[in-house]
Amino acid sequence: MTRAKKIIKKRLKEPDEFITLTERAFLFVTHHTKSIAVGAGIVLVLLLSIFFFQKWEMKNEGSAYQMLNLVMESYQMVSSPYREGSPQEYKNVLEGLNEVITKFPGTSSGKLAILYKGNAYLRLGEFDEAIKAYEVYLEKAGKERLYRSFAMEGLGYSYEGKKNYEKAMHAYQRVLDLGESFQLANAHLGLGRCYEKMGKTKEALEHYKSFIKISQKSQMANIVLRKISSLEK
Repeated sequence: MTRAKKIIKKRLKEPDEFITLTERAFLFVTHHTKSIAVGAGIVLVLLLSIFFFQKWEMKNEGSAYQMLNLVMESYQMVSSPYREGSPQEYKNVLEGLNEVITKFPGTSSGKLAILYKGNAYLRLGEFDEAIKAYEVYLEKAGKERLYRSFAMEGLGYSYEGKKNYEKAMHAYQRVLDLGESFQLANAHLGLGRCYEKMGKTKEALEHYKSFIKISQKSQMANIVLRKISSLEK
């Protein structure tokens, strides 16, 4: 009986582990209340900053989209297949595109405006400016394959305009490597033109025939077939 009482007393004297941890936590909070409050405040500020930044970004994207749409209405009018715009009209479009690029540089519409800027310069025959715009777009654009292929094709046309066929071929080959099916026929056609102008008939024929395989029902098919017939004579 005496031994049992001693064991109970001994157990009572031993510290309860849960109570000890709770006390330690309470003491820690008590001694570090100010630091914890500051830390919580910093987290709250960060969360609010992220929230307001996302709201601002969404609003910015919307404004950029609206502005680009207005400019694109003018762009489509001057680049219509039924009516070629005057140099002044293209310059007016370029002013609008530059405004979108300057005001909304980080938005998707701001980046897309750079691509159309290249197209406008290409239409004006200002090939160096077109090349600069296309290269900037390719640096800033994301992984959107179709738009990237448009920029690469634009580079090809621009270098062709400068009679730099090696660089033009490199641009068209990049389109093929990208593998965007919508653009493959045009890339083969561009490569065929460049090889033909460089006097490489065999390679030109290969790409012209590849164009026909992919796009035999296109408006260009008859012209390319006549070209093939002429080169094979």
